[in-house]
Amino acid sequence: MFLDEDHEANEAAELTKQTLVDTQERMGMMLDLMPMGFLIHTRQGIIFGNQEAARLLQVPQDEVVGKHFLDFLTTHAGEAAKQIEEAFHGRISVEPTEAEVRTATGQARTIRLIAGALPWEGNPVVQLLLQDITDLKAIQDRLHLLAVTDELTGAFNRRHAFTIGHGLFNTQQDASSNIALAVLDVDHFKRVNDTYGHSAGDAALKMLTQSVQEIISADGSVDVIFARVGGEEFMVLFPALEPEAVFETCEEIRREIERRPVLSAAGTFHITVSIGVALRRETDFSFDSLYSSADRALYEAKSSGRNRVCRDQSGPLSHRDLTGT
Repeated sequence: MFLDEDHEANEAAELTKQTLVDTQERMGMMLDLMPMGFLIHTRQGIIFGNQEAARLLQVPQDEVVGKHFLDFLTTHAGEAAKQIEEAFHGRISVEPTEAEVRTATGQARTIRLIAGALPWEGNPVVQLLLQDITDLKAIQDRLHLLAVTDELTGAFNRRHAFTIGHGLFNTQQDASSNIALAVLDVDHFKRVNDTYGHSAGDAALKMLTQSVQEIISADGSVDVIFARVGGEEFMVLFPALEPEAVFETCEEIRREIERRPVLSAAGTFHITVSIGVALRRETDFSFDSLYSSADRALYEAKSSGRNRVCRDQSGPLSHRDLTGT
């Protein structure tokens, strides 16, 4: 019985080999001129790769044969394996797999994989089409970044931050969820522009952004959102942080901005910020309501002397000013 199985396997392998030879003779030039990578793959490995596939994988064309395509993937290998297996069963996935390949030279490229069965005699084989979308993904990522960030500071922009804020209220039905919002405003910012110039004002906003981002990124487990929402106004959204931790973070931000100098061509100076903080109340059914509460607290911080953190008095905790020394 084993002899018969070996004989059948040898016959299947020979048929596969002969079919490959015939394909290369008839279509070899056309396959090499394809603008997409093209691989013919058995369950064991690659038996043919065109020039574009070799270029994409950074492997000499004659050395592609014998390797397994999944060994080149650094991401989404499981999805690619599932798609290839479905192709062996005659099924084509509705959505192609996008994955990253690590070339022989260490370069990372993003590819789109399309797998389909080939009606060959002999061992089952599939065809893999590889489209290099690295540049396209880079453009898409850049456009997305431009759409959600502030051009000057690199912080999120108002539209993106408000989209996230509204989303929190749409998905978190529990009014007791620890959602908090802080609104920051640079004190006497017009005076900065009038004294040192607008480029110095820009430098001040960049310094503020860097200071806040360093503080909120210190705890990677907290998904804090920082955005520029106006000329010299910013917001920090805390989706899930205990109230005392929110106030401590805001006070740390206030102290750090007061401490750090702003370096500009017109000279070195310091700025301060006023911060209004609001915690979500049971009566807050929208992000706009929470923002209004934080804005009221900011107004109180401004009117009571600036360079301080004020809590919204209508919040669930009693009001307290946190004034720096």
